[in-house]
Amino acid sequence: MKNNSETNKISRASGAKIVTIVLIILLPLIFAAGLFIGAETVPLKEAVNCLLGKAEDSFTEIIIKDIRLPRVILALICGALLSGAGAVFQGFFKSPLADSSMLGVSSGAALGAIAGSMLRIWMPLAAFSGAIFSILLVYIFSGGQRSASEPTKLLLAGNAVSVFFSAMSSAILLIKDKELYTMYAWTLGSFNGKGWTELSFIAVPAVISLFLFLLCIKPLDVLAAGNLSSQSMGISLKKTRTLCFAAGSLAAATAVCAGGVIGFAGLIAPHIIRLLTGSRHKTLIPLSLAGGAVFLGFVDILCRVAAPPLDIPAGIVTSLFGAPFFIFILLNHNRRSFA
Repeated sequence: MKNNSETNKISRASGAKIVTIVLIILLPLIFAAGLFIGAETVPLKEAVNCLLGKAEDSFTEIIIKDIRLPRVILALICGALLSGAGAVFQGFFKSPLADSSMLGVSSGAALGAIAGSMLRIWMPLAAFSGAIFSILLVYIFSGGQRSASEPTKLLLAGNAVSVFFSAMSSAILLIKDKELYTMYAWTLGSFNGKGWTELSFIAVPAVISLFLFLLCIKPLDVLAAGNLSSQSMGISLKKTRTLCFAAGSLAAATAVCAGGVIGFAGLIAPHIIRLLTGSRHKTLIPLSLAGGAVFLGFVDILCRVAAPPLDIPAGIVTSLFGAPFFIFILLNHNRRSFA
């Protein structure tokens, strides 16, 4: 038994090194590919010249600097945020099926976006406000820190808020049918048409989310050892779960605000990383951030080239990947890996 345990540790350590190397290679490749691949292909040399301010064609410079560069950065950041939120929530709830959508973030953002569209408020701002409002409601209805030792209350409150906000959104869209197409497109999730304005808006909450993720690493690893072990090491369950809830929720709200509702993006990368490297959050969370960025960056490129000149919504592609993957997790779920 001891030999098997040591073998598993060595195997996971080797897996972590390999995954790290692969992601270090893939991240710049995805970034570069996002700049020159699209409906209008731009040679890599011209794309680099545009970034260096040596563009020979002003039209190409607009494509690279004003359209593709902020879009690629947004896709990478949102992928990292959603994947990081997924990793934190999966450790928090001790379930590989946990995701930010379970806590009403997406439905709150959708309702906020609908209200913003009606009131002529900038949609990302309205969506972010709706998501934050949903998070606060879930936290209050679940009992706040008093329910920290019972994550199930958060799930129940999240489902209730999600269903209620979804019903409100549907009712409003039935009455205000002029907003229907706009909101339908937004709920499919896409980075098409997003630029520096959206990127500058999410920059601060994105940085805060990444910082909170780092703070979650040690408490989650201690929490995985069990409540008694965490208490003996001076780890407060209430503070830990409040921190995890805040980190994952803020990250998810920020990502939804920038790219719309993109399902399964927070589920795929963390689970693959966990299978390859193990459940230590010291490794899992950083690699999940990088893996999520690579995944959503790749999806965004695929959205552009799959059916040009049509730009397929990212949420459709992630759902095509995510639904079979979700079923795979259900069929192969082993709770002991989260114990």
